[in-house]
Amino acid sequence: MNQDYARTVQLLLAVAPDVFHSPVFAMKGGTALNLFVQDMPRLSVDIDLVFVPHDQPREEALRTIAQALNITNVDVPFA
Repeated sequence: MNQDYARTVQLLLAVAPDVFHSPVFAMKGGTALNLFVQDMPRLSVDIDLVFVPHDQPREEALRTIAQALNITNVDVPFA
């Protein structure tokens, strides 16, 4: 397995619990499918987020997102 890919996945898995501690975010996209459904070859690894409470008015949603991101405040180790 490509070492850069493996390190990127390890980093994603390290920060994911902090990011997804908030119930307003869910993971979607190819990386989510790759990690949780079927192991498929990927060229990239990233966290694609979707805002779960989709019925909120725009301004309220933006405030909710900002609050959730401020609470998350993940310290990402770079090595």
